[in-house]
Amino acid sequence: MTSTQPPPLSGQFPSPLVAIRQMRADSQDAVVAVGGQTGTQATAYVRSLVDEAITELASAPSPPHAIFVTGSAGGGKSGAAEYQRQTHEGLFSAIVEDATHADSPGEDQADSLARRLAPLADDAVQRPAAPLLVAANIGMLIQLAPMWEERGYKFTALVHELFTRLGLPASEPDGPPVLPLHVAVLNLDHRPTSGQGGLLSAMLQRLSPGGEESLFDARRCGTCPAVSHCPAYANAVLLSSAAGPAFDTLARRAAVERGRSDTPRALWDLVSRVVLPPQLYDRFADPCEASVQASQDDDVAFVLAGLLPVAAFTAGGDAGPRVAAQAPALAPTREAYEAFANAGLRPAQDAEPLRRLAARLAAAGLDAPALRTAAEGLAKPFSSLDSAQERAWRDTVARTVIGTRYFLKELPDPQGNEEEQFLRALAAYDRWQAAHLSGSVDRALEEDVERHVGAMVADLAEGFAALFGARAAGSTFLPVHNYDARAQTRAHVQFRLSLTDAPPVPDRPSESDPEGTRRVGYRPMTVTLRLEPDQPGRPGARLAVDLPSYRILSGAKRGMASSSDAERVYALRRAAGTLARLAADQAGVAMLVDDPESECRYIVEPRPTFTKKLALSARMVTE
Repeated sequence: MTSTQPPPLSGQFPSPLVAIRQMRADSQDAVVAVGGQTGTQATAYVRSLVDEAITELASAPSPPHAIFVTGSAGGGKSGAAEYQRQTHEGLFSAIVEDATHADSPGEDQADSLARRLAPLADDAVQRPAAPLLVAANIGMLIQLAPMWEERGYKFTALVHELFTRLGLPASEPDGPPVLPLHVAVLNLDHRPTSGQGGLLSAMLQRLSPGGEESLFDARRCGTCPAVSHCPAYANAVLLSSAAGPAFDTLARRAAVERGRSDTPRALWDLVSRVVLPPQLYDRFADPCEASVQASQDDDVAFVLAGLLPVAAFTAGGDAGPRVAAQAPALAPTREAYEAFANAGLRPAQDAEPLRRLAARLAAAGLDAPALRTAAEGLAKPFSSLDSAQERAWRDTVARTVIGTRYFLKELPDPQGNEEEQFLRALAAYDRWQAAHLSGSVDRALEEDVERHVGAMVADLAEGFAALFGARAAGSTFLPVHNYDARAQTRAHVQFRLSLTDAPPVPDRPSESDPEGTRRVGYRPMTVTLRLEPDQPGRPGARLAVDLPSYRILSGAKRGMASSSDAERVYALRRAAGTLARLAADQAGVAMLVDDPESECRYIVEPRPTFTKKLALSARMVTE
């Protein structure tokens, strides 16, 4: 029996769920304006190494003339500038954020910024005594450079400094500026936002239900009769305590999948959607009314669909689909199979994971009543459902069971999985790069790199050969001409790819701005390998391996080549072409040649003769 109208909620306290909904990326509260920070934004702000770096730079005996806080939209530039305005405004000659809220400048904005940055111009007669703090989108800076040049503003030295630190192509300035120019750049795109050293763990702590000073103002919850059917309240408790580390791991892996950190705005959007699933709450002006309606109807399905074990893997937005792809219900594991095969057959057993999760909270002095409601609902046998309803119910049960076990950390790590292999290599590379830049690489770290990065490089070699080339007589070969997949090539060059041939080197961000990346706590998302040494005036070829690329090559090695990511496959094809070119330049390299008439395959190798000239020998191979 259902009711069409939920009972009215007390107006004594504000809805805590409205504040959570306002953290979405499309909400007005998602954008911070210097001098106009809202209470919710102030509560949600998480201090990081960036704030310490800005203060430290500005407080130095010889501070830089300007500190540029750069990055993409939603990266936290204005939040960092606002924090300095509130706490250390006297350290700066001015705080400039005009270049923050758009990727390209308007006509008037270019002139306005040129005036405000005039002390940094080539022909400035005096540098600022205290640094300028400038918050600027990278897209805005790229657009400003040619506009300033067209209008006669002299910022060639400043643009060169900024572009060089950001890893962008930079032309040499026409000449030295009248006065020396010292600029520091902190690129927030390089700040880790999840995983070790990231922001997310502290962001999740902000969800802990509390008083009016909390992001989740739970004063109304204490008087609400529907808290037992409120998955949003339970999610806030879980994420701010027992489930936080596992959720942080999900977000970190979602970032690695994309190859760059998610912005704080994107993470708050993800958290908002997980705590408060839009499909359950958005039709109500006050989201609390959804839980009141569920309580009145004793709607256990609503509670299960909204609880973290399911909601974490059904969120939309930018990061949500990448988290959803990691759902343990999708993993080819015995645990996932058993969850779906046994769902609903033994209800008491289905309820056990939720009860264990509730017990873990209770041991920490916390309570999430919706967990008990969901467990009681799972423990009841179903008998009045038609076949379609039964399938839907069993699917929900299975996803709840396997999702809960994930957050309880009861599922084994998928050893041998290519994601895990890449993550181990990435972790070793991360440690190596930090140690290399500080000059502190020890033998234990070298062995770690040899084990994990070396195994990854071996997989790459076999993957390149399987995807684009061939294997014969125990060796790997790549086609001499490789750019057009439709053009059949009959000549392949032997190549080798090991850690000796492709050692790790610092990646582009660390090479471009080692000081800035160190200050923001940068952690790489790709493993960068050197394929050839640098030449005077020309850097050698590099190969930056990200998780999707590694997955393609690892799959090809196992005979599971995929062309679903055409752009990456093409980039890998170009990399294979580079490997073939480098191999062809080596003396004494062997070739694999197909004879179109006999349809036989030959390995052709140079060999010395008694006249000291080289001759070619060919032997047929049957592989």
